[in-house]
Amino acid sequence: MCRLLGWVARDGLSLRDVLGEESYVAFAQLSRVHADGWGLAYADADGYGDGGIEVERSTTNASSDPAFAATATDVAARAAIAHLRWASPGLPVAMANAHPFLLSQSAMAHNGGIYPFDRIDELVPDEWRSQLTGTTDSERYFLAVLAELAATGGDMTAALPRVLNRITEEFTPSSLNAMFLTQEALYVVNCHDASIRPDLPPPDSQSVDEMVEALEEQAPYYDLRYRRTESSVVVASSGFAQPEGGGWRRMANNSLLVVDRSDLEVSEIPMDVRISPSAARESVGADLR
Repeated sequence: MCRLLGWVARDGLSLRDVLGEESYVAFAQLSRVHADGWGLAYADADGYGDGGIEVERSTTNASSDPAFAATATDVAARAAIAHLRWASPGLPVAMANAHPFLLSQSAMAHNGGIYPFDRIDELVPDEWRSQLTGTTDSERYFLAVLAELAATGGDMTAALPRVLNRITEEFTPSSLNAMFLTQEALYVVNCHDASIRPDLPPPDSQSVDEMVEALEEQAPYYDLRYRRTESSVVVASSGFAQPEGGGWRRMANNSLLVVDRSDLEVSEIPMDVRISPSAARESVGADLR
């Protein structure tokens, strides 16, 4: 279980710029619960990298990691995806399992689980398995999409529904919510069992931790919303205030949002993909972390 945030902008913006200080602090504090690391994949960042997609990742709690604050402040990018990790049971907190994943100038971060874990390698074609570096279902989901892209001509809007349908037919996912960043666009998948909410730990005190928990409980956990302005498009998981009056719009479940990096054009495409709620709840069980 994780939190996702992505943006595309006309000019370089940092995570702090994109959200504004109040929402940035609220997003960072979500790592009190989603405490198993953080990551940022970014492109066209002023003074960073060579113009391709770069990744910064850590297994440290973002709210207590000076490197997260520095990255969120200093890396001003025209496109990026950020991830706060809450590791699924049985998946180690290790750099190889940290999101976002990067391969062939495409990056991906995922929020959810695909079960059963002991069959998850079946998602990846044999000739792609040498690219695996970690043990997560998320990385295998990512490679399955890249393999489909390579096999069918590079159309992400066609490849993603094919992979999603395969996963829902052959596996039991709780959520396939994900962000894919390529040289051309930001692609956001919203496909989940809307009935699932995480079993959050109780707060230690009457503090920001309690507020984080309350926010998570008030909003459907897997909802994704986006906000479009003249200068940027931002897409985010629930967990901090995203009011309609502030320009936030809820993505439909079982849809694909495409944000063109060249002109910020936004398309929301319905997908004929469904996750069975009863099957997902049975497979995930009571402990959703």
